[in-house]
Amino acid sequence: MGIAGKILIVDDEQDALENCRRILSRVPYDCLTECDPARALDVIQRERPGLILTDLRMPDLDGIEVLAAAKRFDPSVQVVLLTAHATVQTAVTSMRYGAFDYITKPFTSADLVSVARRAFGEDGAGPVAAAVGAHKLLETPEQARSGKRPGLSRVIGESPAMHSVFNLIEKVAPTHSNVLVYGESGTGKELVARAIHDASLRAERPFIPVDCVSLPDTLLESELFGHEKGAFTGAHVSKPGLFEVAAGGTVFLDEVSGMSQTLQSRLLRVLQERQMRRVGGIRFLDVDVRVIAASNQDLESACRRGEFREDLYYRLNVIPIVLPPLRTREGDILLLAQEFLRRFMKQQRLGLAFVPELDSSATDLLCGYSWPGNVRELQNVIERAAVLADGPVITSAHLPDRLRECGGEDAASAEAGSFKHAKQAAVTNFERNFLIDLLKRHDGHMGRAARESGVDRKTIERMVKKHGLRELF
Repeated sequence: MGIAGKILIVDDEQDALENCRRILSRVPYDCLTECDPARALDVIQRERPGLILTDLRMPDLDGIEVLAAAKRFDPSVQVVLLTAHATVQTAVTSMRYGAFDYITKPFTSADLVSVARRAFGEDGAGPVAAAVGAHKLLETPEQARSGKRPGLSRVIGESPAMHSVFNLIEKVAPTHSNVLVYGESGTGKELVARAIHDASLRAERPFIPVDCVSLPDTLLESELFGHEKGAFTGAHVSKPGLFEVAAGGTVFLDEVSGMSQTLQSRLLRVLQERQMRRVGGIRFLDVDVRVIAASNQDLESACRRGEFREDLYYRLNVIPIVLPPLRTREGDILLLAQEFLRRFMKQQRLGLAFVPELDSSATDLLCGYSWPGNVRELQNVIERAAVLADGPVITSAHLPDRLRECGGEDAASAEAGSFKHAKQAAVTNFERNFLIDLLKRHDGHMGRAARESGVDRKTIERMVKKHGLRELF
């Protein structure tokens, strides 16, 4: 284990090296300097620093190689990269190899001292602050410099559409306004809700997610509002509802369109009067929660059809946030794929040094696929590939066949091949896309999907299995 308070600074520019040493020595820290990254590896083994500050771009060995070597020798050592060329790829690679943080040049004295103190757990910056430092590696350099709220580290993205989402989250988080998050299934609506909560004044209080379509009305009512003893058969004791349990925090109502009209009326009273009554109770209780709702359906259209209360819609839709589908998030697919790989390998306790790489055949398929299941589908695909990969590289052979069928290798061969092959590929794509749209409209309920389409339920189930859609619904 490295020595707390001892710092090794590695930079091939002597002026930068001396500047860092002078700043950190005044704190005071015990500072060692080395302008040759190869010799720095010997210093690490001999001196056992608790923190290493290393330039990213150096001759012979770069900062990532110094980071990897230091972690192999002492996994507990904290490493911070200094770079004038920060990119998203830099951030992802740094995190993959276990960096604590990185600083973009030019940086201030305060920036340097702050990251050192966080790395050593000083200034109230213990494990929690260290976790925030790790999360910062998923932000863009611009977001890092602007002091982006820690809660946003849950949501990963670099596309313009996601930048708009980040801006909305940062604006709405400090307020108490209700938020309505729109997006297709699998786009990460709950992650956005958690990011808002984590960046809000309610962050220290509970965040409670509720799936409004998975529970029958009577059970959902009891879950949300609680019940008194004897309110119904089996109610042997009184039970507080989730609105009570979440006092001072946030309740996330996922797929709120699945609520019955009766429950919609009860929810409206909570939002308007900030009061509720338990099932079977006579006493009104004060409610202090923020409500964030989510839907994969157009609630305004549902209001016109009489399926959703218009007054409740306007109460929920104070701040709407629309999450883009993954197929429109240019540049985010590979960023997410790399992060999912890192998380999976860490969960399996295989170590960050063994995170497989995606070769060009795999990245081409990932980027060419339409991702109807969005981020959730991508995560499942990456986990499958990580399990099947028998080496340090993931290729197209480790990815599901449907990625090739829907625009990858098979589509290319169909274009150049026979009419029969091309027709078969077109029919397969139509069948799969029709099935996905049908099941999305019915939240994956195969019985209702079968009734609408006029197709036998067993046929629907066979088609779901054939097209590998079980993981989406």
